[in-house]
Amino acid sequence: MTNEQIKYANGKLPELLDIIRIPYKKLQPTVYQPENILISEEQWEYIKKWPKNKLGDLCDKPKEIFINQDRRDRIAAKFLEKNRLGYSLLLIKPTTIKLLRKDYKTRRRLMAVFVYNNLEYNLWVRDPNFEEKYAEKREGSYELDSKDVYLCISLAAPHTDGYCYKLVASVIII
Repeated sequence: MTNEQIKYANGKLPELLDIIRIPYKKLQPTVYQPENILISEEQWEYIKKWPKNKLGDLCDKPKEIFINQDRRDRIAAKFLEKNRLGYSLLLIKPTTIKLLRKDYKTRRRLMAVFVYNNLEYNLWVRDPNFEEKYAEKREGSYELDSKDVYLCISLAAPHTDGYCYKLVASVIII
């Protein structure tokens, strides 16, 4: 969606932790992303800001991030077609976290390396704010203070290689 489509009546854009009323046309679940909805063209309405000090109340607490097969960063789409998860978004609190800025093929990429429930994950970051913030930094590792960090993890639609990748959709620092 474009910024024009998601801005509030006052012209401001939604921010992390905004509680918003979003009009929608219908539910549009897929096998991989059952929460999907078809959003209408109506204006989004800001309700209020969720308090930062209560973000932990919203955290999911799964044993593992989605399902860990042979690799922790992806799930075979065919597996998900037979074993539906029922969700594709998680809000978690990592134990430790660092960001790796890498030059990857023709792009600068950002990877989150973090521990959740005693398991280490290496997931690509797709948060545009963090990607932009780290794009001009040198390749390397950047530690974050995990006591202030929450991650929204998303399961992407199937890639051409037949896998659904786990991605960090948002990095939330309080």
